[in-house]
Amino acid sequence: MADPRRLAANGPPVVALIPPSCCGAGYFRRLRRSLGDRADARAVELPGHGRRRLEPPIIEAALAVRDVAERLSGTGVDAVYGESLGAYVALALTGILGVPLLLVASNSPPSVRPPVAGGGVRSLEDAVAALTATGARIPEEVLTHPELAEQAGAMIVGDLRLSWSMIEATRAAKVGADVHVLTGAADPATIAPAAWAAHTTGRCEVSRIPGGHLLSATNPRGVADWIVRVLSGRQAAAG
Repeated sequence: MADPRRLAANGPPVVALIPPSCCGAGYFRRLRRSLGDRADARAVELPGHGRRRLEPPIIEAALAVRDVAERLSGTGVDAVYGESLGAYVALALTGILGVPLLLVASNSPPSVRPPVAGGGVRSLEDAVAALTATGARIPEEVLTHPELAEQAGAMIVGDLRLSWSMIEATRAAKVGADVHVLTGAADPATIAPAAWAAHTTGRCEVSRIPGGHLLSATNPRGVADWIVRVLSGRQAAAG
């Protein structure tokens, strides 16, 4: 398990950033700028997204978590931040890496999600509707631009199936890390954030800031300041 007490001597804390559905590592560009040198932010992306867009999308939870874990191996991660779909990946990843801090944003805990029905996806519109029902939000320009919609179709369907898989894989998951939950004041998709407490044997704290569902896009400075406050509190407690 990473020891936050080492951070004072060895530079800023290392935070892994797991993006929402249909987003690559570039989604966190503004958040990383807002963090500056206050944290060493390591944004990751799954196959089929961003710079890995030519790779086949992953639709199974275990494979997605293993892919991210391999990319973070040996980096000494002190906290994992996951947004929207990334929150479920972060939950599973925290258990594997033994990270002391789990930071989740813009998603309801998997334990309160209704059972996943699956199937019934016959078109891009079906996939978008089903993905939205899981709490995800897809940028409007992706849906209204014909070329972007065509290119993003496989990614959207893949992320829908991955969302279903992640919900079932983490529904009963419980980690030893403290869990800090962040919600946006203008986000109607996130419900029962306090119920994230069911997924930890440690502490669970919920915070709210201005912003919509995609918090790192709508309020990157607010997210950055929140991350730094959580990390600073952990370091103070460990010191």
